[in-house]
Amino acid sequence: MNPGDIAGEMARLLHDSTKTTFTSAVLRIHNTGGGFSLQAETDTGRYLSPDMTALSELFRPLPPSIYEVRLSHTGEYTFLATPDVGTMSPAWLVFDDGFRYPEHPLPGLPLPVRSRPTGAPTDPAVLARITALATEFAGLYEKIKGHAPDWEPGRTEAELAEAEERIGARLPEDLRALFRVTGWDNESGLLGRYAHDPLPLLVERYLDGVPGSYGWEDPVTEEGVVFETQPAGRVKRLSRNDWWITFGSDHAGDFLAVDLDPAEDGESGQILEYGRNVWGPIRYVAASITGMMEEVVRALKAGEYDNDEPDSPYLIAEAAFHDESARGHDQVLTETTDLGGVADPELVQELYLNDPGSVDLAILNPLSSLRHLRVNRADSVVADLSGFPALEAASIETAKVDLTGIAGHPALWGLSLAGVKHPIDFGPLLGLPGLIRLGLAGLDVPELERVGELASLRVLTLDDGQVRRLLDAGVTLPSLAAIEITGGASLAEIVRLRRRLRPDGPAPEVIEASGTLAAP
Repeated sequence: MNPGDIAGEMARLLHDSTKTTFTSAVLRIHNTGGGFSLQAETDTGRYLSPDMTALSELFRPLPPSIYEVRLSHTGEYTFLATPDVGTMSPAWLVFDDGFRYPEHPLPGLPLPVRSRPTGAPTDPAVLARITALATEFAGLYEKIKGHAPDWEPGRTEAELAEAEERIGARLPEDLRALFRVTGWDNESGLLGRYAHDPLPLLVERYLDGVPGSYGWEDPVTEEGVVFETQPAGRVKRLSRNDWWITFGSDHAGDFLAVDLDPAEDGESGQILEYGRNVWGPIRYVAASITGMMEEVVRALKAGEYDNDEPDSPYLIAEAAFHDESARGHDQVLTETTDLGGVADPELVQELYLNDPGSVDLAILNPLSSLRHLRVNRADSVVADLSGFPALEAASIETAKVDLTGIAGHPALWGLSLAGVKHPIDFGPLLGLPGLIRLGLAGLDVPELERVGELASLRVLTLDDGQVRRLLDAGVTLPSLAAIEITGGASLAEIVRLRRRLRPDGPAPEVIEASGTLAAP
């Protein structure tokens, strides 16, 4: 389909959605190639709902890009499309695809020496222990269910060695032993509510895309603070790790990974969980496969299991490793700063402080492990952050703010301000040695041009007028990895700003068209 046809169809669908009188309207489509999101509204801010089925049919065969059509009440329309703008409303321009926030490593983490492939057979003592546990489980299963579990045959040493050669790491001895006993336990409950994957699927998952597991908020558009897994000190505080190898799941959206690269107090071979029900830090499950199997056998012997469906193949032990600690890494406080109801305040790593009125943040100092703070709709804030040595990012929405207490903070790398009704004092910002991300969109910043003095700055959020102001003043910010531009500027204006921000870079790819809708 040529650009003119795309433009005309977008304009028609936009016009059909207006229903009533309008002066102008805009339809933006962010087509990712696997789906799309849209924004459609009139000049008065009235949201529109174009025909989603028709839009899906239009964009399904089209390449990933941002598409925008602007329509006048006269029927005249302009169209622009570009793949060189990340998103719109707000717009993200990404200049360095390899940029990552702290604790967000790119692939290439070194493999501990102990986990290098050797081709040696599985440790006989470990194999004997896992075989004994599997045999004991099978006996208990048969006693409860009336028949033996239906397991796939075990894998050979040669098959294990070949898989390890492909992924570039030796699996823990007890996971190797489990594969020797059975290639797949058919979700019988050998690992509680989880089951290990068939060996080919383990390899396929590891080699698909970025090696390793997880990937917590890695994109530059995310907030990116990585939280500590409890118990602290066992799991490295990273968004992802090449050597977290997914090997199983609960077949309901949560996955198990074996950790070959633990923190100082952890053990190689410890088991971690991530997925749809694990929000925040990756979850520590158990010290090993062996420990999981021992706990399953213990629970079955004690009569602690779920057999509500006797005819199903599932026998789920009430194993202790299923028990998840209360979600304590984050807390929400609304219209109060009283921490009396917060259990274990020293473990809180993220706080949403809503409608607190006027507040001095020093009152929250008992939250000594706080890493991410978000203050919403405050009247005034004294931003004394000295009592939060681990704090990495703060977002403060307030009418009045005193930033004196942020200067010199050793760990703060992200700061976003919003709603402030008075001029922003830029001096304290210059006192943040590790400031990587800064948001000042929509604010009065008399010394905005001094943003060029922030040596560590890589990600900036400004409105389109502020960006033009910096460019007009000759502040080009060549070290930026990305910039977020708010303010509702047109896609054409965002493209112009991109060209000005990177005049020596490749010109953005742009497709344009225009036309007039035929009278109904």
